[in-house]
Amino acid sequence: MERLDQLVFAHRRLLAAVCAGVAVLLVLAAVRADGETGSAVVVDRDLPAGTVLTAADLRVASLPVEALPDGAATETQDVAGRTLVGPARAGEVLTDRRVLDPRDLGGYAVDDPALVPVRLTDTGALGMLRVGDRVDVVAVDPQGQEGPQVVAAGAIVVSLPTAEGRSAGEDAIGVVTDTQSAGQVAAAGLSAALAVVAR
Repeated sequence: MERLDQLVFAHRRLLAAVCAGVAVLLVLAAVRADGETGSAVVVDRDLPAGTVLTAADLRVASLPVEALPDGAATETQDVAGRTLVGPARAGEVLTDRRVLDPRDLGGYAVDDPALVPVRLTDTGALGMLRVGDRVDVVAVDPQGQEGPQVVAAGAIVVSLPTAEGRSAGEDAIGVVTDTQSAGQVAAAGLSAALAVVAR
């Protein structure tokens, strides 16, 4: 018995650390056993910005309630068909702010927001743009009779065409700006060449 006491005394710090570790593991196991879970839609694979989401890109996962962000989608139909506004990693939870919904633009710091596509004359500029960039949309008279004109100042880039989309001729970017400027962009696109200047 005396020898056991000596061993315990000699290794008291190690034993204390082991006991503390076991206690932590027991607490975590109890939390996991009793914790509530909820369903959330997550991305099934790495996806680039501008991807139009399909059911094949998504899955529903069960996660701890405390890990679910506000606005998390709970069913794939909530986000299928919408555009991913930024690149996403496999397993990332999708929220209402991660996908573009033309019916709900309230999350953008723009008065009276509207979404408008911009088809750039110089598609080489697409490689320099990122979702979230602030840009000025500039209309250029192809005849050269008028100087360049800014038709939307400080527009926010919210979607970019994917590589697959560009090869299929879908090379428009989506920008959010105020409704009046969106109308000017749409009108200018009918007769002028459009370019963007990143701020």
